Amino acid sequence: MKRLLVAVAMLIAITGIRNVNAQSADTVNVTIPFGFAVSNQTLQAGDYQLRRSIEGSRVVVKLLSKVDQKSIYLPIHSARGLDIQSTSKLIFHQYGDKYFLWQIRIAGRSDYQELSRTKREQSIQRNLAMKSRAAGIIEVAGNE
Repeated sequence: MKRLLVAVAMLIAITGIRNVNAQSADTVNVTIPFGFAVSNQTLQAGDYQLRRSIEGSRVVVKLLSKVDQKSIYLPIHSARGLDIQSTSKLIFHQYGDKYFLWQIRIAGRSDYQELSRTKREQSIQRNLAMKSRAAGIIEVAGNE
């Protein structure tokens, strides 16, 4: 009887772990209509897939180009919002004709992922500030 209880407990634990892993990933497909910078790389306009997942105690986000299948992991940190997002979206900083990925917000979640400004973005931001110009904020909705 004791062996049966141990076997059942192990089965429940294994099944529970598998379900947690399956539920810990969020995928967003998005068409970005402009070239943009992320993690010191410049990417082309096009169709992308973002996959947010939990690896150990870390949240990671992988960006995959649907055109050439190249992918990068984004250097993100998590932030807590007040409202649950009704739609998935990417938020960019815009400086003239240059765009930098800033936030990733996924529908059904109040937390979101944010990218730190790169040295290149900080430099552009300082130059605009000296000219008394502000950055724009651009939102691109995910494909539901």
